[in-house]
Amino acid sequence: MSRDIVIDLSAESCEMARIKLEEFQKSIKPKLDEICKRLAEIGIREASAHLAGLSDGNDDVAIEPSPVKISNGYKIVMSGADVYFVEYGTGDQVDMHGNPPSVPVGAKTYSETHAQKLSTYGFWWYGGNQLTGTKAYMPMYYAGKAMRDAFPKVVKEVFKQ
Repeated sequence: MSRDIVIDLSAESCEMARIKLEEFQKSIKPKLDEICKRLAEIGIREASAHLAGLSDGNDDVAIEPSPVKISNGYKIVMSGADVYFVEYGTGDQVDMHGNPPSVPVGAKTYSETHAQKLSTYGFWWYGGNQLTGTKAYMPMYYAGKAMRDAFPKVVKEVFKQ
């Protein structure tokens, strides 16, 4: 989408250009807001799909069903006591989401500062099973990927309206 504003070197022409820019800004803001909202909704669906198979006790996690409006767009909210474990995994199954790692704290920090089962014995018991780690479901990672992938299509849809 391209719009040209031709300006003569006069006060009147500059004033008309300012008015046209303000009109353009007013027309584009709702479209940008719609793009952000649609992308957040895509992210919520994707993140929710990755929470469907939670197991191994890391199930205290929920995703808000609707995007939350913020000053410059929308956000996806995942909350609960197990958010970190669900996103990054535990023990020997920690997924660092790329290289260099982006895990905000050390992978074994929880075990070392709490029950110390993994750091002491190399495993723990849950539901009668001996575990050395739990899967990284990465719902927010996949939400971000889905939003990035959908971006060009969503922009085209919104600006065709």
